[in-house]
Amino acid sequence: MYASVMRLGIPVLTLVLGLGCAASQAPPTCPERDVEVDLPTGTDQIAARATEIVWGPCPPALPASCEMAVLEGDPKSETLFTVRFQTRTPFELKPHWHPRHERVTILQGRVGIGFGDKIDRAQVTWFGPGDYYVNAKDAPHFVLVDGPAVLQVTGIGPWGTNYLEPG
Repeated sequence: MYASVMRLGIPVLTLVLGLGCAASQAPPTCPERDVEVDLPTGTDQIAARATEIVWGPCPPALPASCEMAVLEGDPKSETLFTVRFQTRTPFELKPHWHPRHERVTILQGRVGIGFGDKIDRAQVTWFGPGDYYVNAKDAPHFVLVDGPAVLQVTGIGPWGTNYLEPG
């Protein structure tokens, strides 16, 4: 488990190591220890406060109510990136695939994922706030959002969304 803290204005990363114990075990049978790791001088800390995120328009294939914010990196470059998407309305994202794994965390709302080359609502798995999933690279999938939602995507660029049917 990781926790980010500030000490005298200097960012410190606190790492709690479980030492290979089962989740059900508790101290003292499963000791934990804190290890503090100071970020090296000159290291950039990335912080995105929810109230300060700058939102912009989503790519054209997404609904007009969709907004996007790049939190880290550049999805167009060969680097790690994290973006957030928010929408105020329900929508369907047609079957598509990505050239690399897509890691998604649902922050608000409900998002459904299904696999295949056609939207099949009977084959959807729904995820809600706090849920996380990974779509494997090259795996055709579709996305259903049933109302207002915020989701965060992390991946390695350059990022692409390849629709099975143009349009």
